[in-house]
Amino acid sequence: MGCERGEVTTAVLVVPLAMLLILIVVQAAMVFHAQAIVDASAQDGAQAGQGESGTEAAARSAAQSVIRPSAGNLLGDVKVSVQTRPSRLSVTVQATVKSLIPGYTPAVSSTAAGPRENFIVENRR
Repeated sequence: MGCERGEVTTAVLVVPLAMLLILIVVQAAMVFHAQAIVDASAQDGAQAGQGESGTEAAARSAAQSVIRPSAGNLLGDVKVSVQTRPSRLSVTVQATVKSLIPGYTPAVSSTAAGPRENFIVENRR
């Protein structure tokens, strides 16, 4: 038989490294998915608030309605903030992503902004 010295040492080193790489890949996929959810949430919130009858409450509600069914327990500490001006609306969504790696807490955020619809009477144009 051939020399089998060092086989256990190699296995002891390779298996934990392979497991760590798998965890990193899965964690990255979770962060990318969370970013997509937060992006969609901010965009839907901005669209809901940009209409002529849109309000801050409607924008916040629309943003939160995307997060609840899409994220499950992936996101924690979700914050939705809406800033309005007479001609512009901005929705910012921030959240933390559940982590598989101890000591690592990734955060994601997204902002969607755009003009608000305003009806202007013809003689004031």
